Amino acid sequence: MDVSYFSIQRRALEIVGFEPSTQRLQMKHPLWAALLILSLVSHNWPMVVYGLQDLSDLTRLTDNLAVFMQGSLSTLKFVAFIVKRRRIGALVHRLHGLNREASADPQQLERILQENRLDTYVSRAFRNAAYGVIVASAVAPMLNGLIAYLTDGVFRPTTPMEFNFWLDERQARFYWPIYAWGVLGVASAAWLAIVADTLFSWLVHNVVAQFKLLELELQLQDKQQPGDHLVECIRRHRLALDLAGELSAIFAEIVFVQYMLSYLQLCMLAFRFTRSGWSSQVPFRATFLLTVFIQLSSYCYGGEYLKQQSSGVALAVYSDCDWSQMPPARRRLWQTMMMRAQRPAKVFGYMFDVDLPLLLWVTRTTGSFLALLRTFER
Repeated sequence: MDVSYFSIQRRALEIVGFEPSTQRLQMKHPLWAALLILSLVSHNWPMVVYGLQDLSDLTRLTDNLAVFMQGSLSTLKFVAFIVKRRRIGALVHRLHGLNREASADPQQLERILQENRLDTYVSRAFRNAAYGVIVASAVAPMLNGLIAYLTDGVFRPTTPMEFNFWLDERQARFYWPIYAWGVLGVASAAWLAIVADTLFSWLVHNVVAQFKLLELELQLQDKQQPGDHLVECIRRHRLALDLAGELSAIFAEIVFVQYMLSYLQLCMLAFRFTRSGWSSQVPFRATFLLTVFIQLSSYCYGGEYLKQQSSGVALAVYSDCDWSQMPPARRRLWQTMMMRAQRPAKVFGYMFDVDLPLLLWVTRTTGSFLALLRTFER
């Protein structure tokens, strides 16, 4: 395996306090993880209170509710991650073991590396966008204060997020702790989201790799006894389906809440850019909007990719088997495998399948709610 294999996910797990080398994903730094959750909770509720103080100010209301939803979602993801960490760790280490076994064959190793390179592109895009949110939350208030100091000669302190804190940020002795705590809150939401979302991408691509290895096995039928070849293909197919089912079961709650809130998040963030005016929050909101869209797209892409690759097994069986030379009894066994493959593996969120049509639905619903907000504004 190359150096990029599982590197993004391993680093993300270590940042939030997990030990990725253990099969049960043990918590190495529980106090640090508790501090991250505390920073999220301590920012979420003051932001809601601040947004609800003046319901006529839709910009402030939507700004704060969008961040509140992401903070709540990151908290939920982390709690679900802790509750299911043994299942997640078992699935990750099972895939590691399968990849190590298959790496002895150059052709199989190439399939695995190809899928992990695709995962690196997806995970790196989301990770970089999330870190952009952290940087924007830290730099924008300082830049805004510096511009005010150069133009008016007075440094006007602004916080990374707008909310009513229990300290007066206009005083220097309170401003810097509030500023640092605000940046930590943004970083906490970003780190916790990176853990769950990049790991989902890695799991999807490595489950897909098992379907790719099955297709490779189907192409090698001339080198094996017909009976042994059939048994091995059925074994690989059942293994890949079991892994996909476990992946869907682990992330069912996460993707359900993710997409129940996603269209509201996108609507509220997009509404901010329909209003004129500039503030220190604009860079943060812009990077935040981009990150949320990449987050949703990565889940839908992963679900669609898994569905297409699993259903493609039926076509691979049909095209790679010599039906004219096959006894009728064995032909029926292959036909059964094709029929099972025609029911593709899916990532299921209780009420919907996670795929590209879902992303289209989210986009359309976002537009509808955005039009509704514009109507309320008028």
